[in-house]
Amino acid sequence: MLDVRAKKCMVDFNNKRLIIVNLISRLALNFICKKNSKKLSFTSLVSIVGICFGVSAFLVVITVLNSFQAEIKNIISTVNPNLIVFSQYGIQDVKTTEKELKKLIKAPVEGMSPFIYQESVMGLGRQTSSVYIKAIQGTKSASANEVSKFIYPKSALETLNVSSKLIDQYRNTLDAGNNPALLPHVILGKELADDLDAKIGSIVTLMTFGAGKSALGVRYNKLYVTGIASTGLSEYDRKNVFMNFQDGVNLFGSEGWASGVEIKLKNSTEALQVSKDLHGKTPYNIVAWQDIDTSLFEQIERDGTSIKLIVLIISFVAGFNIIVALSLTVIDRSKQIALLRALGAKKTLIISTFVFSGLFLGILGSTLGVFSGLVLLKVFSGISLGDFQKFYYLEKIPVQIDTQLIIFAFLTSILLSFFGALYPAWRASKVSPMHGLKQGN
Repeated sequence: MLDVRAKKCMVDFNNKRLIIVNLISRLALNFICKKNSKKLSFTSLVSIVGICFGVSAFLVVITVLNSFQAEIKNIISTVNPNLIVFSQYGIQDVKTTEKELKKLIKAPVEGMSPFIYQESVMGLGRQTSSVYIKAIQGTKSASANEVSKFIYPKSALETLNVSSKLIDQYRNTLDAGNNPALLPHVILGKELADDLDAKIGSIVTLMTFGAGKSALGVRYNKLYVTGIASTGLSEYDRKNVFMNFQDGVNLFGSEGWASGVEIKLKNSTEALQVSKDLHGKTPYNIVAWQDIDTSLFEQIERDGTSIKLIVLIISFVAGFNIIVALSLTVIDRSKQIALLRALGAKKTLIISTFVFSGLFLGILGSTLGVFSGLVLLKVFSGISLGDFQKFYYLEKIPVQIDTQLIIFAFLTSILLSFFGALYPAWRASKVSPMHGLKQGN
């Protein structure tokens, strides 16, 4: 018998609660609409538009900034080896150095290979450009898997496995006769190829400087283009040229010599710690991929902080729109509020009604803001950066949608709307039941 009564009391309580929530919802909607109309009032529309702008601006700006950092960091970590061990004058006995590094590095190593890095000038026809030659061991190099993702055709990297026999003892490229494919093979960065108007199969000229065994001055070596590398980083694609390691030795160095050693770790995030551990244990310079282009990340961080501050101010202004809109509603609907109070409505009911009004406006504005923000991001994705390429390297605006950021922006906007509604709700609760009678004469 007691259980039946308890269940009946619980049902009655739930029904009363539903009735109260329904009443508050109806009153809240009534207050944000025009008098005697189901259409939203002008102040409510302004609030919704303000919240929409705030949320969409927050989403677009923060998403693009985060995408910039993530995209650049991803490309830099992919294009560059996890660790680079090098010397300004090169490493004379690179094989011995590799053995020593394997003993010193405690983290799991996936690959290790020598490389040659040399600045030079390349030309085709009347076009010339300064370049950075990177000679690697083709598909056997430590960074082969990562580099191959940006190279087309896919087989181009395999052409760097075999060195040319046409480089003589004086570092000059001999005549290839009717078979230019016998020349040293190179892979050009996409923007470099565009600048030189070079294509796969083109023969470019590399100008190297210094002394051979019998000649001084400039040497002109013919090279055969077998592939194009497109990383998406403008600075890399405008300068980088890949070559076979032995061809690099024949043109720039000597047997057993290399500019440095590139190392691929099984866990790339350990590169910075390994770099710190190696300092002082080897006479060479050690650079982790996280240390490459730190000035670029610092610039993005500085610009991002300023922009985020501006967007934050916009979001707060959107929250103040709620305060203004509902405060005007309190003034405009003071007679109705007074009538509710005269009919026995408690202050908590009035406060709840106006808080619900603020939440309705917040939810509508936030929903429209998220939708418009996603539409804008869709439009922005793929747009060329134009002149800004020289600052940020990327060719196009990167957009990586972050679901957590969308949820955060949505909930934060609703929370601001909630706090924005508190003051008008408190003002409404202070309206006297006699207010309507005083002004009704």
